[in-house]
Amino acid sequence: MCASFTCHVINSQPRQQRNNCCCTNSGQKRLQSLFQFLDKYLVWESSSDEYNDRWKREFLKQPSWCDAGLCLQQIKRGKASGNKWALYMRSFIQKTLFSLGNKVHANAATVIVTVLMMFSICCYGLQFVHIETDIVKLWVAKGGRLDEELNFLSRIQSTMNYNESNAGVEIVRENGLGGGYQVVIQTSEYAGQNILDRDPLLKHVDTMREIANFSIELHNVTWSLSDICFKPAPPELDGMAADMSDVIERIVPCIWITPIDCFWEGAKALGPHPDLSLLALLKSIPNRKFIQWTYFDPMEVISEIHRMFNIGSHHTFFKRAGVGHGYLDRYCINPLDPECPKMAPNYYDVCPMLDTFRDYARQNNITLEADDFSNDAYEFDLLSLFDCNTYRGPMMRWMFANPDRWSEFLDHSQYPIFPDYAGVMSGGCPGFAKGVLHWPEDMILGGVKRSANGMRMESAEALQSVFLVASPNDVFLRYKEKVSSDSTAPKPELDQSIWSEQLAEEVIQQWQRNFTRMLYKHPANFDKEGLERRTIHPLASTSIADMLQEFCQFNYKIIFVGYGLMLLYAIFTQMKRDGCLPSSQSCMGLALAGVLTVTFASISGLGLATWFGIEFNAATTQIVPFLTLGIGVDNMFMLLHNYHDVMSLTNQHEIGILMRETGMSILCTSINNILSFLAGTMLPIPALRSFCAQSSILLTFNFIAILTLYPAIISIDLRRRKAGMRDIICCVRGESREEAYSMITKPHIQMKTTIGEPIMRMPSYKDLEDEPEPEPFSLHSLIRNYYIPFINRKCVKTVVITSSFALLVLAVCGMRQAAIGLELSDVLPEHTAPAKFLQARDKYFSFYPMFAVIKGPHIDYARQQHQIDNYRKAIASSKFVIKTKFGEPSEKYWLGMMRDWLASLQKAYDHEMALGKFNLTDGELKGNVTEDALIAHRLICSAGMVYQCEGRVGRIRLVDDMQTINYDGFFNYLTAWYNQDNMMYYVSQASFYPAPPKWSILNKNAPLLVPPAAPLAYSQIPFYLTGLTDTPVIIEMIKDIRSTCDRFVEQGLPNFPQGIAFTFWEQYLHLNGNLLTAIGLIAFAVFVVISVLLFNPWAAFNVLVVLIVMTVELAGFMGWAGVKMNPVSAVTLITAVGIGVEFTAHVVLSYLTSLGTRSERTSSAIDRVFVPVIHGALSTLLGILMLGFSEFE
Repeated sequence: MCASFTCHVINSQPRQQRNNCCCTNSGQKRLQSLFQFLDKYLVWESSSDEYNDRWKREFLKQPSWCDAGLCLQQIKRGKASGNKWALYMRSFIQKTLFSLGNKVHANAATVIVTVLMMFSICCYGLQFVHIETDIVKLWVAKGGRLDEELNFLSRIQSTMNYNESNAGVEIVRENGLGGGYQVVIQTSEYAGQNILDRDPLLKHVDTMREIANFSIELHNVTWSLSDICFKPAPPELDGMAADMSDVIERIVPCIWITPIDCFWEGAKALGPHPDLSLLALLKSIPNRKFIQWTYFDPMEVISEIHRMFNIGSHHTFFKRAGVGHGYLDRYCINPLDPECPKMAPNYYDVCPMLDTFRDYARQNNITLEADDFSNDAYEFDLLSLFDCNTYRGPMMRWMFANPDRWSEFLDHSQYPIFPDYAGVMSGGCPGFAKGVLHWPEDMILGGVKRSANGMRMESAEALQSVFLVASPNDVFLRYKEKVSSDSTAPKPELDQSIWSEQLAEEVIQQWQRNFTRMLYKHPANFDKEGLERRTIHPLASTSIADMLQEFCQFNYKIIFVGYGLMLLYAIFTQMKRDGCLPSSQSCMGLALAGVLTVTFASISGLGLATWFGIEFNAATTQIVPFLTLGIGVDNMFMLLHNYHDVMSLTNQHEIGILMRETGMSILCTSINNILSFLAGTMLPIPALRSFCAQSSILLTFNFIAILTLYPAIISIDLRRRKAGMRDIICCVRGESREEAYSMITKPHIQMKTTIGEPIMRMPSYKDLEDEPEPEPFSLHSLIRNYYIPFINRKCVKTVVITSSFALLVLAVCGMRQAAIGLELSDVLPEHTAPAKFLQARDKYFSFYPMFAVIKGPHIDYARQQHQIDNYRKAIASSKFVIKTKFGEPSEKYWLGMMRDWLASLQKAYDHEMALGKFNLTDGELKGNVTEDALIAHRLICSAGMVYQCEGRVGRIRLVDDMQTINYDGFFNYLTAWYNQDNMMYYVSQASFYPAPPKWSILNKNAPLLVPPAAPLAYSQIPFYLTGLTDTPVIIEMIKDIRSTCDRFVEQGLPNFPQGIAFTFWEQYLHLNGNLLTAIGLIAFAVFVVISVLLFNPWAAFNVLVVLIVMTVELAGFMGWAGVKMNPVSAVTLITAVGIGVEFTAHVVLSYLTSLGTRSERTSSAIDRVFVPVIHGALSTLLGILMLGFSEFE
């Protein structure tokens, strides 16, 4: 690198050095007028009268560092040469900084008060702080495709002119972690335990029962899970049947997804809660006081209700849903449970062995306490012996507790049969309605191990149960509509005057919070000694937001410790003692003031960021305070280091000279740091954009404080120092004033007012030995006496360059091995229950739900129905979608359910037509028909807004042989299905918007026409995804599903996928591009800033090369260290470029302003700036080290 941007005095240098630095003056005549203007303000105002000999020696070594104006004077006199444009730029900046320093010094108190007032006003904004804890809002890119998709429904709801007064109740729309559900994972108690065994399964049953019975008290009302759970809406019945609608609603259980649904014990948690008394109403209910799913046959009960009250077509729902005998015909986990029903495949009848057991009990002094049957606790055959009724339960309980003694009184053939748990659960479990509810194996079982051929499941390590929670609107309407004076109302104590959707949301959230709190402290999570051993892991949709809210609060303990370490380090490095007391030359007070200045500036910056609407998040509260403090104090160390030198150079304009000589470095590094974080805002992730924007604002405030407030404080300290008062203890005088100020008042020869005149010999490079030696054992002494001679050796330079190249090669290899990803557990504080849950989920369950959303309303659903079918099949063809053994998606969807319902109506209609119940001429009825046939007749006659039976009856079919729903009446049929088969609609999770209008076949006053539904603007198709074990696999899935969706968009079917996998991981599709864009922008910004400030593109290019090498090596280290590439680590790389400027710009600027050979210039640059650079680096390291105590990975 040449010294073309430096100026030197010709008369005081060897000829060879003058020849190396000569520059041509071509073109100066054309710019003479411009030069005259610049000379007037930038050149002829400098004078060397104010400085001593030491300053002249400093000027000799680094002329443009000291005063670029004097350099230009020498060039104008023809006594030196150099790059005028660079010197003009540097002179302008130095003059500005010099003027700023002098004004600050002259008005120190005013500056301090003014800046403090302005910063205090900014702090006022802190009262408006909003901490964002919604993980979707934090991690979904603003303005991108995903953001548009997530807001699609709310956008069309706000833009469509749709009257919802006649709309049905809207289903809760699951939407990632913001949806309504809660999950419980049960893991093995010890390594290698097979959780598909009796005891772990019964433990899960007990946990489910605890959850089902758990309740809270809110607004004088008791709320349980059954009050807020998601369940199909009850049918709308008319006449006498309306009295049974509440009974049917109570019988239909909450929908939860659990592995114990494979067994009869799955009914134990279903309730109803509270118990429903039907003793005198229905003969199909066993002789019990209350109805429970554990012992009643749902289809028998529904059939009896149908015979008594005629519930019409709703009766067919239960048949089509496959409710059957409920749980009575499923295996019992424990066949020795006295309540295990006789229909169970492994029912155990102990009555034949009772006499044998009683003899055995008498011989072994076993006492059994007879059961009390006054409450009819168990169901028995009427012909059973009374002894069996009395001792059956005690005998089974004794056998359960003593399995090792069965052989003493039973043959092996008489043993109870425990099911093959793995075999029963293989392939998943059915819900209470086998026909429509089936829980995939991947969703309920984790850590599954199979036989060698991969066919038979042998064991598992985790169980997962999911509870669907209703939306606040559903809960509100559920109890708002049931208000009556009748004491049998579900919540008679509920105050309807305050009941609202907001209160319903509060009920849901409070129940979920208490639910998770209860399971966090569950006894199963602790061993006998009370030590934590988590096996029950709960998570509610409120858990993550609550935990982020808690840990987004400022951790004042960590902050105070971090700032305390920073203060101690700053004070220690600036301490100088005179005996046992601080010397007047000490700067401990300035170090303390500097850290406090940076701190206050950071707080003020946060206040302004709040006023700008930048929301706080975990990064703001856990990272920004330490990061900005660590970077902010770097400039403080640079000022303090040069402050000592300035005191030995002049006795006037000290602050101006300090700012002139140091401000250039501060300006260069600060602007680059600010631009680095601004470049980070190019990443579209809101959490990271907020982090980068806040950091850039805080660094800007630090920059302002360092250039104004801190110099004002230094000027006050300067008065103390001139007065010879001790540091910190300002009221105690230290050395004599003459001793304290001797370096400044030392006489010096000043024969001329300008340097460069050949009146006296200026010191040469050989006069360096005249410089005062740094204090022994100091950092400066170590650098000057050991480090500089060491790095000047050729062998050392060769080793450094070779090692750097080798590291660069290793870094490139490391980058190729770097993985991508950020687990959900990593964005939560570790050692917390939600993080433990997500760790268990990441380990055992690779399952995610998703929806395929069809975007209307400009879709011809009637004529594109088969295209929608093909769209669903195309998505199902992905290897990541769970399918049935027939290759169909595991979840049914609304169009298929609607088609099946219409086919059942058509069948009933054809049957009635075969009986001659319809007039084929005019299409009118000729007698009484079933309700299904009547609905079919209305639908056949309804086409759009026209009701016409003539010419349609007997000719029009609801669904033809090609499974095509009639085009003309499609939306009329949609209205009928939505209202008459609304339980299936809820199960389908279709989430129609706009919802079809209300209609009922039982409404005798309604027009005959079935009103058509409005074109659907939003509908969704559910899928379950599996095999999503890590980020690369999830990205592959996203690309696969997205390509299918895009293909159908091109074919005229607007759609998009939706689910947490897309919400959280879609960003990785564009991460590399965004990262390269941000790094490219910051690299360009660094190049431009340095080129402009130093007027040296070659120097800027060299800085850029070093920064790029540092960034590549950091990325490579991350790859070798196993640090995954994600938005957080991307910001680390981006900010590393800006922070790296701290270690390069100071040295480069010092090198460029030095004279001599390359070796001499390098030594001079390192000797001048390396100490503050090291102090700044160590202070930054202290700030970064405190991040290790953050709760976030």
